[in-house]
Amino acid sequence: MRRLVFYSDQVIAANQQVDCYLLQLLGTTAARIGYISSSSDPERQYFTVKQQYYQQYGLELALYVELDVAYKTDLLTSLFACDAIHLSGGNTYYFLYWLQQRGLMERLQHYALHQGVLVGISAGAILMTPLVASAQLCGDTPYVPLTSYQGLGLVDFAFVPHVQDTPEEHARLQAYANSQQRVLYGCHDGDGIVVAGETVTLVGNVVSMTPISA
Repeated sequence: MRRLVFYSDQVIAANQQVDCYLLQLLGTTAARIGYISSSSDPERQYFTVKQQYYQQYGLELALYVELDVAYKTDLLTSLFACDAIHLSGGNTYYFLYWLQQRGLMERLQHYALHQGVLVGISAGAILMTPLVASAQLCGDTPYVPLTSYQGLGLVDFAFVPHVQDTPEEHARLQAYANSQQRVLYGCHDGDGIVVAGETVTLVGNVVSMTPISA
């Protein structure tokens, strides 16, 4: 059964409502979480912040894996043995490129469908959708070497984090939904989406755009 958590961010207090769903999916506060970094973090600056975030719930962010600079294949067995895997924020296109280069797309798909909880933050959440091109709507710059924008395809909707409630923003979201003929969910910081099996729960004031046929 797929168990997925989409966060716009993990910064503001409003995320506690999404955190509660994550704890329910994990079923234990003794869970071990593995972390995949979107890009090299040699000082573990972002990793340390997330360790502290999860510690408030008694959860252990136990393992750091990066894909580009200091990639270590011997960490993968431990990574996929974790109760959850955290896909960090960053540049979605760069993140996807290195997941492809390391041959981890199918392993993550299998993990999410049969093993543990997959937690995506911003870019990490976009990766769980069928196509990562929605990253353009939150300002990500395409990474030239990337040739396939296909995401993990764990859901059938598009996702955009960090949305703002302006007419211009909503028009851009609607235009993307129309162009892809796919439902798009836009999350403000503090909002999230939780997928458990076939049940999709929108947490917070999630913007929903249904495609309009031309």
